[in-house]
Amino acid sequence: MGSDARRTAFRLGDKEVEVGSLKFRHLQLQRLIALIAVLALLFPAIGLAQEEEEPQVTPEPTVAPAEGAVQLQYWDMQWGSSTFMAALQNNVTEFNRTHPEIHVTFTQLSWADYMQKLLSAIQSGNPPDISGGDSGIAFNMAAQGQALDISDLYAEWEADGTLEDMTEWAHEKWNWNGMRPGVTWQFDSRAFFYREDLLEQAGLEVPTTWDELMTAAQALHNPDEGIAGIAIPGKQGSYDTDQFWMTLVLQAGGGIADAEGNLAIDSPANLEALQFEKALVDCCTARGTPSWSFTEVLRAYEQGQAAIAFGGGWFIADVEKNAPEIFENTGILPVLVGPGGEEAAHIVSFANPWMIYNQTEHPEEAKVFLRWMMEPENLRKLYEAEPGAKWPVYESLVDTEVYQQNELLTELARQTVESGVDYWYPNNAAAVGIGSMGTSLTDLIVNPVITGNRAPEDALRDAQAQLEPLFQRPES
Repeated sequence: MGSDARRTAFRLGDKEVEVGSLKFRHLQLQRLIALIAVLALLFPAIGLAQEEEEPQVTPEPTVAPAEGAVQLQYWDMQWGSSTFMAALQNNVTEFNRTHPEIHVTFTQLSWADYMQKLLSAIQSGNPPDISGGDSGIAFNMAAQGQALDISDLYAEWEADGTLEDMTEWAHEKWNWNGMRPGVTWQFDSRAFFYREDLLEQAGLEVPTTWDELMTAAQALHNPDEGIAGIAIPGKQGSYDTDQFWMTLVLQAGGGIADAEGNLAIDSPANLEALQFEKALVDCCTARGTPSWSFTEVLRAYEQGQAAIAFGGGWFIADVEKNAPEIFENTGILPVLVGPGGEEAAHIVSFANPWMIYNQTEHPEEAKVFLRWMMEPENLRKLYEAEPGAKWPVYESLVDTEVYQQNELLTELARQTVESGVDYWYPNNAAAVGIGSMGTSLTDLIVNPVITGNRAPEDALRDAQAQLEPLFQRPES
């Protein structure tokens, strides 16, 4: 994707606002929220779609619709390998088999253009009844009046103990504007992976704080031997890059917005996080870090070129397969304590939701399906299909076999349910704005700072000014 494809901006009233490297020409205020839903997905990892195509439907389910059955459409993302997608279809098939009065058809969407297809279906009055999507989709759809309030399901889950088993952020994230537009079915978690053998050889204890992380990275950094103290993503235009900084932001006690929904990027806590990342990059990373995504981070770790690596839960299976000797010597750092203290000790875990659309003609049947899909046993089957790629929303599932296969799975599952939050934490009043930033955190803040092109203070101040219009709410 070229740089022009990432250009975006907004016009508020008569004022055109440029957002980093993003640009649009004309926008009426009343269409702002609808556009935001599109903007949030203009920068997927796979890239922009090059052609219009109908969603690809997975193989036909083995259960034919019963005569008179209510027909539901369920659209969701290509969340993983063919094995995982088959497990998702198998769950739908099992629901159809056990609920003959309802028949669900599953349609798989591409990350490249799924929002485009969803918005097109909404405009034509024929959206799916239920869908998944990115970690902000339910907010964006609710802002357009397209998300069904499922507060009644939450009341049932509270009454039967489901919410007590669910990690708090999995449900509290969706307590928004007096409604519940979605519910989290899986987390996508980040962690620090480290070489236990190298740490032991250096006589170092496992880091538990920022200071100890810095000490370890400095001690283990050995460019003469081709080993970086720490590997992190830093590439321009990549969502990967902002995830390391946002981990530090959370641990510093910072965030993107305040409780009133105002942008709060330019804050002392966020500055401290950015300065710490800059110091780490300067002392202890490979020279190519500003061009690295998670792909390069993982490759460096698997090739023995990094003592510590920041990455996603999928690193576990990749390292086990591609570098078994390194896997045997790999651990996951505890959730680090930063300037925000123990109460701010969090990891980035994107809470990905399912939601029901307001245009559905069968809201009660859609709720039956969603309630069934959210049952712990049915989610367990999905998590088992691709261990390490999806992380549990229920604390009770941490002790199941899928997360007990090795110590890394066990540790990250525990960290997810105890400490996992995402960019909407702790203030979701700015939900739509947060979901509309694209790669601006990377492009305006992190990459310019780690490359030495901007001072941390200047980058945050300018980002505050350029992103602020995204967080302006229309007057009622």
